[in-house]
Amino acid sequence: MSFLRPSIWRSSPMQMVQLFVQIEAAHDTVDELGKLGLIQFLDDNEHVNLFQRNFVNEVKRCDDMEKKLRFFEEQIRKEPKLQRLLPDNMLTVVDDDSQMDELEGRFDELESELKQVNANQETLQRNYNELIQLRHVLTKDSVFFQENPNLIEGEGHEHSARSPLLAEEQHVSEVAKQGVKLGFITGVMNTDKMPQFQRSLWRTTRGNNYVKDARIEEEIIDPQTGEETAKTVFIVFFQGERLQQKIKKICESFGANIYDCPDNSFERSNLLQKVTVRITDLYEVLQRSKDHKRQTLAGIVPKLFSWKKKVLLEKSIYHTMNLFDYDVGRKCLIAKGWTPKDKIEEIQLALRTATTRSGALVPSVLSIIKTEDSPPTHFETNKYTSSFQEIVNAYGIAHYREVNPAVLTIVTFPFLFGVMFGDVGHGVLLLISALGLISLEKKLAGKKLNELIQMPFDGRYVLFLMSLFSIYVGFIYNECFSIPMNIFGSQYTLVPGNATIPAHYTYNHTDRVYPVGVDPLWKGSPNELVYYNSFKMKLSILFGVVQMTVGICFSLLNYLNQKGPIKIVNIFTQFIPQMCFLWAIFGYMSVLIILKWVYPYRAAPHFIDPPFILPTIIAMFLSPGGTPEVPFFSGQGAVQTALLFLALISIPVMLIIKPLFMKKFHNDEVERKKLGHHEEEHDDEALYTGHHGGEEFEMGEVFVHQVIHTIEFVLGAVSNTASYLRLWALSLAHSELSSVFWERILIAQIEGGNPFMAFIGFGAWLGASVAVLLLMESLSAFLHALRLHWVEFQNKFYIGDGVRFIPYSATRILSGSDDDE
Repeated sequence: MSFLRPSIWRSSPMQMVQLFVQIEAAHDTVDELGKLGLIQFLDDNEHVNLFQRNFVNEVKRCDDMEKKLRFFEEQIRKEPKLQRLLPDNMLTVVDDDSQMDELEGRFDELESELKQVNANQETLQRNYNELIQLRHVLTKDSVFFQENPNLIEGEGHEHSARSPLLAEEQHVSEVAKQGVKLGFITGVMNTDKMPQFQRSLWRTTRGNNYVKDARIEEEIIDPQTGEETAKTVFIVFFQGERLQQKIKKICESFGANIYDCPDNSFERSNLLQKVTVRITDLYEVLQRSKDHKRQTLAGIVPKLFSWKKKVLLEKSIYHTMNLFDYDVGRKCLIAKGWTPKDKIEEIQLALRTATTRSGALVPSVLSIIKTEDSPPTHFETNKYTSSFQEIVNAYGIAHYREVNPAVLTIVTFPFLFGVMFGDVGHGVLLLISALGLISLEKKLAGKKLNELIQMPFDGRYVLFLMSLFSIYVGFIYNECFSIPMNIFGSQYTLVPGNATIPAHYTYNHTDRVYPVGVDPLWKGSPNELVYYNSFKMKLSILFGVVQMTVGICFSLLNYLNQKGPIKIVNIFTQFIPQMCFLWAIFGYMSVLIILKWVYPYRAAPHFIDPPFILPTIIAMFLSPGGTPEVPFFSGQGAVQTALLFLALISIPVMLIIKPLFMKKFHNDEVERKKLGHHEEEHDDEALYTGHHGGEEFEMGEVFVHQVIHTIEFVLGAVSNTASYLRLWALSLAHSELSSVFWERILIAQIEGGNPFMAFIGFGAWLGASVAVLLLMESLSAFLHALRLHWVEFQNKFYIGDGVRFIPYSATRILSGSDDDE
């Protein structure tokens, strides 16, 4: 069984190693091991607070440096031209040889300089904004006063503050002509606050105000966020000092900037000239400040990701060293971890390299520890198989040395998807999408994408195989956008009818059938739905029984990898009875389906209707030994009786025998301990057996567990087989939806004879096909295929309670995948 040994079938054999590393060589040792990515270190300081560990100060130092680097990156990403110069990831960046002390000082200088530049630039931008706003206030207010020249020329004339003051512009002029002196407040605020501001003024002053506003055409830059903001100039006319105080408080609450505006045109003109000169001078100073900042950031850009890479790796090294036990007496660090067995030589070479690199006098020592702890699970994958492995891992990580379902999933998952989604046209569209993602692999790899794009990109090879199987099954169904493809010519010929015999089809060749798939004449025939339902339903049952059988065979592979007599017990009390039960009922049903397909019941000399399968299976249970009127084969009654007996006897074998043997094994083990015999040597490559090896053995608990397991299998055999009918149901739904879209949306508009409506119909058909069939239907078929693998297939053998092997790896850390674990 050497073909089952590769690490894609079972987890790589793991072993626990212990490292003794001198303190002066620890940093370089962890660095070299991180480049390999072959050891998952264990925490030997679980009971020590994180803030009390040996290298916590170094980790804090790296955190501070990382914070400064994030600040630099934020400043660079605000400059579009500089942002484009940043690399996509840190994996391709050249290492920086600078010392951490040197980098820390450099970071402090750059941070101080950038913060000072930002503070100065913010002050300059605020002053510049105020001058720009004042210029717009003077300009807009001049327009306001020109429209109403009498507003500020009246002299003292009493007027009731309670009566509405300014309802319309005409009323404003009339009031001003009566000699009423009006005050005004002018300023600038965000445009989106103006409606609420005006409502607040109206309610507070009870209508005794008059507001004019004008939108500033240019966008004002916010000095804090750097974003452009829409601003509006406003002027509020009022009467009385009490209203003035209220209006000022409202303006302050809305964040408005209030400006003193002269009330005559000569003073406004002089002030506008002075403001314009100051704006020009300040703009030059502001641009010089921005140029200086860009030059500073431009010097950071080439080195930023090299610095990030170094700091991130340093932080991970000291974080890993905090997991080690510090031996004060020998001045060395003691580390424990899991590693694949066949990688020991590479690890020892890395240890020697680190010792030479650090100049340590005492070399690091690696020793292998025997332990009964369950090792982590590690499957060697590549970019093609990793997506399928993640589909299995989403259900549960395989137990150590358990058979990996992903091996079969690589083929069965896209195939079952194709059975539900089978259509040549839709499969080709799906294939184009998959090829597009594969072509962008180098460009998008390592980038952080939108979640809606990241998911299909990660599963691009799954999508590729799904599309290929959809095309293949589409040829079997003979459907392209629900239209039959008459590639090889139909094997039926239409015979014209006469007065006595209606028109009918005759079969041309009795010795052969349509070369590939279903004959195209079935599509559109009166009994199309009956034929396709029968074909797809029976096909679903056959696929289900085959896949569940393979699942039970995988359980045999797990039993063969167990150690001790429990291996034989599991084979004879679990594998054989389960196989007998499944095939005595549903395997027999599958055989009847095939017999009904291959035996020519209506051909000469029989000329009889074929028997029905489901009533035969029901009669097998209700009247054992009975023979149907039209048997499938001679001796059918005796065979059905034997199969029924075999299925029924399998249930108590699964239920009773294994707990009794487990009780006996436990008693024998207790006796051996009393006699002083040593326990059997632990086999770290054997699969977990699940039997009780402690001093106490609860027979009731074991028996209840076995009852649950047996009931789950017996009932699951029925429900799981019925669950595979979803293959038929989704395939039928996909075909019928596709037919409706083709006939009712596209063909109906083309037959109308209007070219414009035909064009509209084509667009509607294409949109419906993409939105409903390619997106919604494909997602539905994907989820149903996922369910068939997780529940119907994997529950026959898969434990799925393992722990993922996550080694300390520099590549994993730099790529960001370490944050996703």
